[in-house]
Amino acid sequence: MLQRLNSLVAKARNSNEKPFLLEFLRFGSSTGFLQLTRVASGLVVAALVDPAVWGTWYILNLIIAYGGLTQLGALNGMNREVPVASGKGDHALARQLRSNALGVVLLTTGVAALLILGSSFAIPNLELSDELLLTILLLLATQLFAYASNSLRSTTNFTQLSRLQLVQAVVYPALSIGGAVALGLPGFILGQILALGVCIVATRRSATVTWRPELNLKIIKGLIGVGFPIMLVGLIYTLLSTVDRWIVAGNLGSESLGHYSLAIMALNAVALLPQVISQQFYPRLAFSWSAKRDVSELRNMATRQRLYTYIAVIPTVALIALLAPPIVNAFLPQYAPGIPAILVTALVPLVSTLGQGYGGILHVLNRQYWYIGAMLVAVLVNVVASLALVGPFGLVGVAMGTFIAFIVLAVARVALGSLALKRAVNS
Repeated sequence: MLQRLNSLVAKARNSNEKPFLLEFLRFGSSTGFLQLTRVASGLVVAALVDPAVWGTWYILNLIIAYGGLTQLGALNGMNREVPVASGKGDHALARQLRSNALGVVLLTTGVAALLILGSSFAIPNLELSDELLLTILLLLATQLFAYASNSLRSTTNFTQLSRLQLVQAVVYPALSIGGAVALGLPGFILGQILALGVCIVATRRSATVTWRPELNLKIIKGLIGVGFPIMLVGLIYTLLSTVDRWIVAGNLGSESLGHYSLAIMALNAVALLPQVISQQFYPRLAFSWSAKRDVSELRNMATRQRLYTYIAVIPTVALIALLAPPIVNAFLPQYAPGIPAILVTALVPLVSTLGQGYGGILHVLNRQYWYIGAMLVAVLVNVVASLALVGPFGLVGVAMGTFIAFIVLAVARVALGSLALKRAVNS
């Protein structure tokens, strides 16, 4: 590892590597700071409400987690097609792709909001509460912010995205904690909506984020055609990451889900680092393949992505393992039953990192359905293992089921990504 790290530092002296590393450090540090403020905000709000109420939020939050389905893959298509168009020098098409992606987001999220509202009247057990109404508004704000941030990513404008994340890191804790103090859980959700609104307004002057929606059916069809399989991968990954919530809530109750929420927060905190690095590499993978068609370059980029990820993940996991137990016992004693599960789920990114880079390769080489198959197998493993282990081991058993599933997924990513590269060479 030290040898490879020295090699990486040596490469940084190259004029092509140094800007990337500087950009990586800016974006990585802003993302880390944002995640730190989000986790801290969550812990403060968790202390303000009881575990059962906090568990209710983690059920409502599934609307946001699954909300990516509403845009039918248009944002995922934009993420791939914008760098491809830019790689070919067609910047006018790149702008049209972004405008039409915005049009799809507005249209489909609006329809989804109406459907959720209608369901609250049609389904007896689904109460039209203040929390549910605010969560629907939060879904719309989240999707608009996702469009803006993906526009910046797809154009590799990570400098502006870093600034945007710093703005979010300031306004999110102030508004979400302030809302929770004033109004409880509804105030917490309202604070998130307002924070995203501030960030959306902050992107209005960006040259690479257009807020003029278009609905060109030909372009939309292309975006969805490319992005829908990629979106399915993301959706199934979300299912993989949220199966534990359903199993805990169904078998142990909402209060136990509140306890387990700290494990979810720990996993999300560490898992964000691989996502940050992946977000920087993915448009470059697409650009490189469009411009050069060089399989060895894709393989080298995947190797670099995996190395960068381990450098970021290992110390973070160590810090969580050391600090989480004393912090929870000292400041959140009512959530102490969740400590063992925190320690297990924090290890998931260590095994998941084994497959880093290969997921992007599968997308770039149009092998999304291979990826979907691997994800479905991992989801099935998660369900079976978690259900088998929740009885004898409780929350730790569910965490162990998730850990096993991510091992399966990491191995599948490496195997399928390597096979896709091999076939690309022979094609």
